[in-house]
Amino acid sequence: AISTGFDNLDKIFDGGLYPGLYFIGANSSLGKTTLILQIADFIARAGRGVLIFSLEMSRSELIAKSLSRMSLLKSLENYGNQKYAKTTRGILIGEYNDIESELISQSLREYAEVGQNLYISEGIGDVGIREITNQIKQYTDIKGIPPVVVIDYIQILSPYDLKMTDKQNVDRNVLELKRLSRDFQIPVIGISSFNRENYKTPVSMASFKESGAIEYSSDVLLGAQYDGWDYQ
Repeated sequence: AISTGFDNLDKIFDGGLYPGLYFIGANSSLGKTTLILQIADFIARAGRGVLIFSLEMSRSELIAKSLSRMSLLKSLENYGNQKYAKTTRGILIGEYNDIESELISQSLREYAEVGQNLYISEGIGDVGIREITNQIKQYTDIKGIPPVVVIDYIQILSPYDLKMTDKQNVDRNVLELKRLSRDFQIPVIGISSFNRENYKTPVSMASFKESGAIEYSSDVLLGAQYDGWDYQ
């Protein structure tokens, strides 16, 4: 198993990530990408390659997210508080005082260890199963071992067939991702949006948008929701 970097999550997964298809879903802006990015960073730092297909955020935004997290940890470690941590937007703007600059420099040096094994492919509407398959094959040919794959997010993958409906395309893309996890013997992690009618109800399989293939083809479904949320 490949450790996620979270002991409690590894315990639930019987040791970590295995070859198979994983999905995480949650309401909008609840932290799906942030969580999976932290797992990806941990895996990359441990020496395993990770391919992230980012269909919504730019490469610079994802890197800034990681640096923001690292700056928080370093502010707590060095100063005992989070005063000098920078938000993702704060990092992208690039206005730092001397202490913040030093924390960002430390974070960049640490991120270099992650960056050796982390590959971010960005695209909007032009990344589909064929492109993902080709990049996995190319990576495997060069490195000799296939990467862990992250798709952010599944509903905006390029249509498999323009003649299909949106639901048919999502179903087909999910089935193809399942095939990739089997053929390359790798964990494939897909981030999924939720149906709007499920925003104010407890997470269930039906919460996952276009849930048919996601529900039946995935090996693990993760649903995130606010702790103690009063759904009534």
